[in-house]
Amino acid sequence: MYFIFIAVMFGTLLPAIGCLTGSEVESAGLSGATIPVDLTYYTEQLPPYNYMENGTLQGISVDLLEEVTGKMGKKVTREEVNLVPWTEGYQAALSGNNTVLFSMVRSPEREQSFKWAGPIYSDRYVLFARRDSGITIESPEDLKGYRVGVIADDMAIRQLLDIGVNQSQLVPESNVSAIIGGLENNEIDLWACSEDAGRYFTEEVTGNYYSYTVVYQLETQDHYYAFSKDVPDSFVRSFQQALDAVKQEKDPEGISTYDRILGKYIPSIGLARLNYLTEEWAPFNYQEDGNVTGISVEILEAVFKNIGVNRSRADVRIVPLAEAFQMAQNNTSTVLFSIVRTPERESLYKWAGPFTRASFVLYAPVSSNITISSPEDIDRYRIGAVRASIENDLLASQGVNESQIINGQTPEALFRMLEGGQIDLWATGDLAGRHQMLQTAADPNAYEIVYTLSENDFYYIFSKDVPDTLVSAFQQALDTVRDQRDEKGVSDYERIIYRNLGVRCARQTFTDDKVMALVNTTAEAIEKNASDTFRRINAGEAPYRDSEDPGLYAFIYDTNLTIVAHADNIQSVGTNFRGKTDVAGKPFRDEILEGALKNGTGWVDYVYMRPVQTNLYYKTAYYRLTIGSDGNSYIVCSGNYKLCQNKSEATPANNSTASPEELIALVEKSFEYAHVNGQETALREFNNQTGKFVDGELYIFAYDTNGTTLALPFQPDIIGTNRWNVTDANGTLFIQDLISTAQSGGGFVRYLYADPADNFTVKQKLSYVMMVDNDWLIGAGIYNPPDNSSIVSVGTDPKVRDNLKSFVGAAITYADKNGKDAAITEFNNQNGTFVHDSLYVYAFDYNGITLALPYQPQLIGTDLSDLQDPYGVNYTKVDIFLAQQGGGFLFYHYYDPARNMTLEPKMSYVQKVDDTWWLGAGTYIKDLSQTA
Repeated sequence: MYFIFIAVMFGTLLPAIGCLTGSEVESAGLSGATIPVDLTYYTEQLPPYNYMENGTLQGISVDLLEEVTGKMGKKVTREEVNLVPWTEGYQAALSGNNTVLFSMVRSPEREQSFKWAGPIYSDRYVLFARRDSGITIESPEDLKGYRVGVIADDMAIRQLLDIGVNQSQLVPESNVSAIIGGLENNEIDLWACSEDAGRYFTEEVTGNYYSYTVVYQLETQDHYYAFSKDVPDSFVRSFQQALDAVKQEKDPEGISTYDRILGKYIPSIGLARLNYLTEEWAPFNYQEDGNVTGISVEILEAVFKNIGVNRSRADVRIVPLAEAFQMAQNNTSTVLFSIVRTPERESLYKWAGPFTRASFVLYAPVSSNITISSPEDIDRYRIGAVRASIENDLLASQGVNESQIINGQTPEALFRMLEGGQIDLWATGDLAGRHQMLQTAADPNAYEIVYTLSENDFYYIFSKDVPDTLVSAFQQALDTVRDQRDEKGVSDYERIIYRNLGVRCARQTFTDDKVMALVNTTAEAIEKNASDTFRRINAGEAPYRDSEDPGLYAFIYDTNLTIVAHADNIQSVGTNFRGKTDVAGKPFRDEILEGALKNGTGWVDYVYMRPVQTNLYYKTAYYRLTIGSDGNSYIVCSGNYKLCQNKSEATPANNSTASPEELIALVEKSFEYAHVNGQETALREFNNQTGKFVDGELYIFAYDTNGTTLALPFQPDIIGTNRWNVTDANGTLFIQDLISTAQSGGGFVRYLYADPADNFTVKQKLSYVMMVDNDWLIGAGIYNPPDNSSIVSVGTDPKVRDNLKSFVGAAITYADKNGKDAAITEFNNQNGTFVHDSLYVYAFDYNGITLALPYQPQLIGTDLSDLQDPYGVNYTKVDIFLAQQGGGFLFYHYYDPARNMTLEPKMSYVQKVDDTWWLGAGTYIKDLSQTA
């Protein structure tokens, strides 16, 4: 059972009542207060204030009661408190008999009926509705006609009556289970409850914290201890003074007992006091430029933001993994990440996750010619692994003798050992190892993966002394970061993974036939009983979610593209996705709707998360239009994750380890980096042999327009020299060719040059260059490039380049003549002058706001400045910078309207119209014959 108390549910922490100084607390005579022996304490099930878990009563009010009465001289234990339905406790306190009731909201109507001590904390009341109800409440007037479930005698009743809800609309019940049953059976429409308690009850009854959505916020109320009128005033005063003292007295760390109690149950407070540790293990967690960064750090910050924790990456410390494990095992209120979950570790910590997935592998020098065919082969070599890391366990599970394992403190130390021949193999994460090599190795491509040990999920672990409430809250916030999508239809998690890891291909674990069968089965069930089928889908029941393979599940849209049922992500139910995209910018749901209405069934490709295995994968979904038993039309969907073809089968073999697409991507990303960070910072990074813009044979070079060398990382002695008249072995003035090509808008240049990754052997080189501004250019190249690259053919074809320039020029002339508004209208007209099938004009302002995009009208007015293609190119920003400096060409991948909006490589030309907007047009590589 999860107890979830997200910080935003609790409102603002109120200051303690009273103004006692330290000396006044000491003189208050609290220890001399007399507690009536016949005082009876009542409470209800209302987390996080008071609730029963595993047979023990706990919560803020319960812990606080023990502290306050202990300070008064006679502790009232939690075992002495009676947990009863609210109405029973309320009536007992109202009728006297020396009764204490908590936690109660203090209101004008109740003021004279009880005596009060507090406040304990504050809480916000809300109205919940079923996610598939379609209910939207903007103002109290919208509540007319709705039936609202309430607990009898609860403060929510007064709040509802005060905002104009009619008494006849209220449906009072004695317990929450009855109210939730009413919601499920459509006997009531809304449920009035405190938000935090409502979330807890929802999870307890339905099994899912997010089964209901908040449709309206009522008031925030303070909770108090309420005493029956016959309790002596002297006792109530002493109780209040003791409560004030608990709030004000601080321990040597400057934290009061009251704050420690709150920290146990309120995630925004409790999580802010924990120690956050990680290790140096890029790209998941590592230090760069003095800051802790990485995938897991970014996700952690997103969790902090979701809960309202006032912490950041600056509060994370990097320590050796063995030391971090020791701290986490010593009950030091510690969170450690990124950690693989194993049976040996399971009972030592508390766990939240998983949040990403990666492979653990064995690296070896290519020159060693090591081949690992089976686990038995591993034991013949000396293997390095970080001390106390999962790699040690994985090697042991493969039968490797402990004497063959050599431990080091850091990945860098182990790589140095591999480089120096002290170990034969290095056990590490595939991405972590590659990152370390790029930072450290003279030649990162001199090492290869010779064996995969396993693929594992990663978790955040908590020391055992961290309260379960905080761990549960962290897990729920992590789920929210993963599943809750913004106005563009993308979650924070998807953006983080896409930015750092991109999109993966997946090994298919079920067939497309099973996908189609699930869609057909679900459609038939909806035709017979729509509401019950939606309920079962949202509950994740079989067959709508495969228990053995959670990646196979059903999800349903109505014809407005609102999710009405989703077997994997109930948070999305009730959300309208019209015009929203996947993380790569594709409006795949609109394509599903269009295809369903036009053809009835079909398939659509997009990028999405995979249940359990996390990360982002290429996915294809099958859809079917059906009519439910309620007479409404629905689109039933399910999907499979795509197995990408072997690159060597799709691309002719050549001597280059990088493709022309990768070459272009590096240059365009470097172009963006130079504009964002300035010339000085960019040149310093470009000249760094272990920097982010050096990857084996790929590296950035830079010249000014006079031919003076600005960046050449593997020939630093040439920096500052003029190479205008330098020729290659064939006598080609390649420096002049590089400059003139860059000045003509950017493009490809072929020549001969020495390959630093192959002992500076002279080879054929294909470079791609761009002007950064009017004064200097950047470029990079690949050696012995393929002869049949369609990307290069398009990029070097003068007719294609001239046609694009002319097309864009004509559009600018039209805009100058007819005005901006008329031009934008014309550019958005699919039947207009500037739309020729896949060749069309698009327009943006310099903030990345879409002005014209004829085949994606739903994106007009949206900010597309953060979009990236599969190679990580932020093409909108590159477009903007190119347009600002006068214009130029760029390559990227975008959705082709002539091919059902599939992602295709494209070359565009962009140009500035004026200081407020710019436009461009491009040709898809497959359309070369049409364009040329």
